Amino acid sequence: MEILILGVLLIPFLTSLLLKVAGKYMNELLTNFVTLNASLLSVAISFFLFGYIFLDKFKPLKFELFEWFPDPQIVFEFYLDGLSGVMMVLICTLSLVIQLFSTSYMSKDEKYTKYFEYFNFFVFSMLLLVLSGNFLVMFFGWELVGLSSYLLISFWSEKKAASKAGNKAFILNRIGDFGFLIGLMMILNYFETFNFLSIFENTLKTRPENLDLMILFLLLGAFGKSAQFPLFSWLPDAMEGPTPASALIHAATMVTAGVFMLVRISPLLQFSEIGSITIISLGLLTALISAFAAINQEDIKKVLAYSTISQLGFMFIAIGAGAYVAAIFHLVTHAFFKALLFLGAGAVIHEMHHEQNIYKMGGLRKKMPVTAAMMGIGTLAISGIPPLAGFWSKDEILASVFSRGGIYYGFWALSLLAALMTAFYMGRHWLLIFVKEPSNELDSVNEAPKNMTRPLILLGLFSIFIGFINTPFFHGLEKVLHETLYDVEVTHLPKGITLAVLAFLSIGAGFTGLALAYLIYIFDIFGYFKIKIPFLKQIKKLSKDVLNLNKIGNLIFVKGMKSLSRKVAVSVDGMTIDGFINGVARSFLKSSQQISYSQTGLVRSYVVYFGLFMLVLILVFLFSPGVLL
Repeated sequence: MEILILGVLLIPFLTSLLLKVAGKYMNELLTNFVTLNASLLSVAISFFLFGYIFLDKFKPLKFELFEWFPDPQIVFEFYLDGLSGVMMVLICTLSLVIQLFSTSYMSKDEKYTKYFEYFNFFVFSMLLLVLSGNFLVMFFGWELVGLSSYLLISFWSEKKAASKAGNKAFILNRIGDFGFLIGLMMILNYFETFNFLSIFENTLKTRPENLDLMILFLLLGAFGKSAQFPLFSWLPDAMEGPTPASALIHAATMVTAGVFMLVRISPLLQFSEIGSITIISLGLLTALISAFAAINQEDIKKVLAYSTISQLGFMFIAIGAGAYVAAIFHLVTHAFFKALLFLGAGAVIHEMHHEQNIYKMGGLRKKMPVTAAMMGIGTLAISGIPPLAGFWSKDEILASVFSRGGIYYGFWALSLLAALMTAFYMGRHWLLIFVKEPSNELDSVNEAPKNMTRPLILLGLFSIFIGFINTPFFHGLEKVLHETLYDVEVTHLPKGITLAVLAFLSIGAGFTGLALAYLIYIFDIFGYFKIKIPFLKQIKKLSKDVLNLNKIGNLIFVKGMKSLSRKVAVSVDGMTIDGFINGVARSFLKSSQQISYSQTGLVRSYVVYFGLFMLVLILVFLFSPGVLL
């Protein structure tokens, strides 16, 4: 049975390899046949494996491929439990849906087969990461995810913006990966193994003295992959890649890697108070900054990109509060409604002939009713409107934070503000695209092809019903993750009237945000009542420019580092190193020039020199008696 884990991994890898080798001989129809059937097989095996461990009460499956190193023993191994099982099913299912959408969206593209080659390699990389049995195998998946995301983000590399976006994502992730690698070195040095279970068992017995430092370095890797402050600026730029690839990155692959890793190491994380406070603080800061940034973005995909960063911030808030189940729950629900929103945006872009400015859209609900309805479901889900999926997961996060008490009351209040802002900017997003009076002629706009609308409908249904896997009345996901979180201290939800009040406030925040969006962008309440807000233009500019964080980062880390490197090159390299070496060379040159004057080439001169040196030697012997002895 364990060998099937290898099957799930190899199917997308072999598909990618086949498309690489034989891609130039394959047309669109043959490419679709290969990639879609391979994805169907992956989904079937992943559900079979998940069902198998479900019937066995989620007892983990282990598969050792080979021994990498004998002492300390490092094995290339895979591990399937409730956590990796959920991620496996999620990745395989969403990759199939997104690939089906891609067959229509990417049709007629010159690099059609290459797109699916990269796509399947991305799926393989993420599956390798989540099914890893130790930190080393996880690191391989971690790095391959970074590589494959680079290939997809810069897929249209002939565009300068796409090439720069791919480079930016790759470089910023290297910063996080450097911290992750240091954390792994510290783990190997202390535990003398990379195996998850061995490390967790040892930690429960004896906690390492430098545990906080280990966690902080691992956190740096998580912040890079999951686009958290200060390493989040690569994700909005990643929109330069094909929209279905953006849906894959934002929904079920790269950006969820950091969240998955932190939940995987929860047996370590629970003992690091510094790590938990850092996670919840930076997660909350990220959620607020990115929500503020999303409010005034004009690009249909960039609004969703900042939305992803904000929702990832909510997952980090849950992890920081010890609500690991809530974090994975929100990861799952977010995967479906975010994939729905991105693919819906892709359908709009496709029919609008690649126009992405939402202010140049409007009124599309009449031309694209199915897309409008499905994106409406996605908007309500992310806004936390019951009974859609986002309500259950976001409400559980907010309630979990509140239940911690003390300083966490402040975290809860700010998280509730971020939830309100989410509903506001997503309401604005949907209203400007589908409701506001159109600013362009829409005669050429039609509903998206069936290969696009069918995946949207499927994801819309998931966005409605997937939230019921873990509610206050049915703790399904909690049971799935029970074995993973064994001996891990988790946060429990408040009960009774407290939970009801918190749910009411959460729902109120969602409806308030949507209502404000309607009043401002459709009803135009400011114009109707002639309300003037001081510094409104400046606030809008700050929002659009993401508080100038990108400019500051570019000034310090790009221009500043270039300037510093030039100064170092001049002062240290040019004046000090080159100056010393050139100085030594000049001294030898001058001395050799002086000596060369004595080399006349005349015999009489050499006889005189010989006589003088002989005279010197005679004088030395005469006046130094010790020499004669």
